[in-house]
Amino acid sequence: MGLFEVLVLTAAAFFATPVHASQADVLRDVQAAFEREVGGIGVDAIYREKLILQSGRVVRQSQRFDSSQFFLLVDRNHSVQRAFLAFYDSAEGKVILVGGERTSTGNPARRGFFETPTGIFENKPANMSYRALGTKNSKGWRGLGAKGARVWDLGWQRTAKGRNEPMDIRLLVHSTDPEFGEPRLGTIDSKGCIRITAQFNRFLDYHGILDKEYETSAKAKYVLLAKRDPLPLAGKFIVVIDSGEFQRPAE
Repeated sequence: MGLFEVLVLTAAAFFATPVHASQADVLRDVQAAFEREVGGIGVDAIYREKLILQSGRVVRQSQRFDSSQFFLLVDRNHSVQRAFLAFYDSAEGKVILVGGERTSTGNPARRGFFETPTGIFENKPANMSYRALGTKNSKGWRGLGAKGARVWDLGWQRTAKGRNEPMDIRLLVHSTDPEFGEPRLGTIDSKGCIRITAQFNRFLDYHGILDKEYETSAKAKYVLLAKRDPLPLAGKFIVVIDSGEFQRPAE
């Protein structure tokens, strides 16, 4: 797998960063649930360190994370294509990885396709989530995944096309066709949105990982699953980075 000479991520590796006891309890429970419900992938230890450094820098510089919380971390690096459930510990100012999966971001080389923008994006009722209808297109694809799969709408976002021509796209996080799309995850394959596995989609949805604002909004409750198990320390942010653009700071 090249860079990903797989090293299974253990609890010791994930929780090397000290956190407060209550947070540690939540993190252990969430990691166990992730392994049970999603499975996920292993990552190379060097890449893991790089990812933590880069995402931590992005989060701290943004000053938008005002409390400890979970978030979705996406690496759009064309040779990597990974998405992670991550946690920001505001007391320590550090990012902790909980588990990862394959993703697909935009393929700017294809006509009508765009590069997925980097940055920090919010899941908020102002851009209401919705659910896939499960209908097939002319090629037999269920582009947003199976019927009922969550679609997180992150609003209009600026990206680039061709020779760095500015372009606004509607940035979504969603599943893909179970038969045709899922096997292609791990490669740049989308029109600019963030595709994730059905299991990861279900996990984020069922546990309300990104639904901090939805849980407190009366008008947004209809989007949420009737039967769900919201976890503590839910967040609302999706952080997209490109590890290919990151240089480790000098010691």
